Amino acid sequence: MTKRRKQAIILLALSVPMMWWGYSSFMDGTTNSNIQAMGIALSCTLGSLFAISGLVMLATKNSLGIWNPDDKGRGEILHKSQTKVGFSPIQKEIINKKQKVNEMAEAKDNVDSIKTLDEYNEKMKKLFKREDELKTRKKEVTKLDKEIDNETTEVQDEIRANNWIDKGNGWEIQKK
Repeated sequence: MTKRRKQAIILLALSVPMMWWGYSSFMDGTTNSNIQAMGIALSCTLGSLFAISGLVMLATKNSLGIWNPDDKGRGEILHKSQTKVGFSPIQKEIINKKQKVNEMAEAKDNVDSIKTLDEYNEKMKKLFKREDELKTRKKEVTKLDKEIDNETTEVQDEIRANNWIDKGNGWEIQKK
């Protein structure tokens, strides 16, 4: 028994109890709970999906990518009816390799524009260091701003304690 056939049987085995419970509960129609209703709907949907997937896996050789998403049908025998004249999967591989070589040549040109990797690394280190310095300065400025606000409030409170009133455009002495 092949791995694919085992997976198909597992899907079918899972689908039977899910569909039985889901559809029998649905037909009874005695659900009082929203959560149970969602469970019934989910059971019906997944049970049907598993059943269809299992049957498709038993009947065909094409991978559905359920357990092994990397399996794209590689290694399977191609029949004459599945291929076009003058085109083969090998030619497609060669074309892909040529594209990769071209991409690598372009990447090399980009690296040559940056004289050396060491210069690039040094430049990036300087930029990261400058960013850290700016963050530190921003924290200092924020701290100073808070200190100034606190001291201004203290001075204004002391002025008020000496019978002065803030009119918004200046201070006036409080009249008794």
